Amino acid sequence: SELDEMKGRTLDDMSGMVKKLNSVIAEKKAALAPVIKELRPLRQKCQELTQEYEEKKAQYDSCAAGLESNRSKLEQEVRGLREQNTEEESRYHYINCMRQVIEMQMQRAADEMRAYVSPDPQERRKAVREQYTKNITEQESLGKKLREKQKAVRESHGPNMKQVKMWRDLEQLLECKKQCHLRAQSQASIGHVIQEGGEDRLVL
Repeated sequence: SELDEMKGRTLDDMSGMVKKLNSVIAEKKAALAPVIKELRPLRQKCQELTQEYEEKKAQYDSCAAGLESNRSKLEQEVRGLREQNTEEESRYHYINCMRQVIEMQMQRAADEMRAYVSPDPQERRKAVREQYTKNITEQESLGKKLREKQKAVRESHGPNMKQVKMWRDLEQLLECKKQCHLRAQSQASIGHVIQEGGEDRLVL
């Protein structure tokens, strides 16, 4: 029948197409065969390199972790050494200053001793001991004079106070007489005042 013929033709077409595709695939395989042959050892080499890379990377990571730990320890140690160095430098400068002070004091002591035992009187006067002795003598003399002056002030204090009291009494007496005189003048215009029996009397 016609349907069977159409099916047959379709099958024939499909068979031809399959053959054609198989032919094309065979050609491609033939063309790719040399490339695949070259690729196989390269793939194996890639696997080997990948494994070696992983091993090297693990070694690197382990080494990097160790180095980082050592770096932290070294940084801490460096900070400690710097602090210690700063303290030692400060201590050195302090000791150096103290040494200079002691040297100056020793030099002054030597100069003092040399001046003190010198036969030259002018040189001996330069000695600190001589100067201190002179100052002590002057202060003792000044203290003695001040004590004598204090004694004189204490001894004259009583008479002086008596004189001050007498002077004040005199001032009060004079003021009293002044007031009496002024009062007598003011009363003279209306009469005169006479004293009789220790009393003042106004006579008109």
